[in-house]
Amino acid sequence: MMHESFHIEEEYGRNLPEFKTEFEAIAYYFDYRFEQLAILSEAAEYMNGKELNYTPESLIELETLYFTFFRTNGWKELQLTIHEFETMMSIYFGEVVTRHLPDSDWAVQPYPFDEKKYVLGLNRGKHTDYFNNLFEDHYLTVKNEEEHYLYKRFKRIEARI
Repeated sequence: MMHESFHIEEEYGRNLPEFKTEFEAIAYYFDYRFEQLAILSEAAEYMNGKELNYTPESLIELETLYFTFFRTNGWKELQLTIHEFETMMSIYFGEVVTRHLPDSDWAVQPYPFDEKKYVLGLNRGKHTDYFNNLFEDHYLTVKNEEEHYLYKRFKRIEARI
């Protein structure tokens, strides 16, 4: 029995939005980032009464909030999925990086496998990460918030730039 080969880049590309121009993609991702950050901010304020302040140390607070939601099924109360929250965490992480580390900024680039699609990326020095969700299934990778994974990842990036 023959199996079709699976191409992860094609699967990833299927979920990307299409744009007529690069400018349209840049505007979309700009709005998308701020929409995600606004939802995350509302969720954080609702659940712990505090605003996220975009400091590197706030990554510890965000990860603690993530694990609190995980333990209490807070996603249901917020009407979010864990994947949606992890995606918002990714945008927040990128925002902390771009606000605090020189030689870092947001990037929007054409997707190499489809000329109508663009990807969001995070430039950090000579390296760029393109992503939808940097922390997919975070609860499987990091067993508890005491590890401070997000904060430590920020510090590793800071040390490399």
